Amino acid sequence: MEAVPLREQMRRIAPVVLAAEQVLPVPEVFHRLLPGGGLQRGWVTRITGGPSARALAWAMLADVTTAGGWIATVDVPGISLTAAQELGVAIERLLVVRTPDSSAWSATVGALIGSVDIVAFGTPVHRITPSEHRRMASRARERGTVLLELDAAITTRSRPSQLPYDLSLLAQPVDWVGLGQGHGCLQGRVLDVESHGRRIGGGSRSARFELPAVDGTVRLLEERATVTSLHAR
Repeated sequence: MEAVPLREQMRRIAPVVLAAEQVLPVPEVFHRLLPGGGLQRGWVTRITGGPSARALAWAMLADVTTAGGWIATVDVPGISLTAAQELGVAIERLLVVRTPDSSAWSATVGALIGSVDIVAFGTPVHRITPSEHRRMASRARERGTVLLELDAAITTRSRPSQLPYDLSLLAQPVDWVGLGQGHGCLQGRVLDVESHGRRIGGGSRSARFELPAVDGTVRLLEERATVTSLHAR
């Protein structure tokens, strides 16, 4: 991928983001997990689950790029353009941004808000101040950009988020597809995905998926009933 100065790339793409759409498209198979059946503009969303979170994100965000939208990633660990493409992402509409140090993180994310449809960022390792929280969330709501925190680090457990989120999804690996008894090759994975957050009324929704399936799509294997928290009643 060609290295292009961030300001120049933003100038190129700003006029063509999907500004008219209030809900960004996701594959229909994921609609059951998301209020309104898509990614709501201006929301702060979080996906956790290490490498499984990254696979889920690519599968979920692919339709945004094929519809003409733009995604920027900021300091997301383990980015693989091949993996993104295999899960349907139009990688020519994907910006991969690395900040030189933590002092540039907030300014970089802030500059991308309003210039792309989704800003996906790795869980920050530095402290984000409450004023930075408010400023980014307010700007995202005003400009209609989805902020997506992607906890894709290879760790035994997810790190606590520093940002208040509207929606959170947890991806848990169940099995690999394509492996036999001592032979075969990895063709996909099976994930259990649970969504929860204040935008779901205190409850949660969950389902099991195969991604990618043999035909290259995401396949729903099992849908679970919505669980409503007693505190939400």
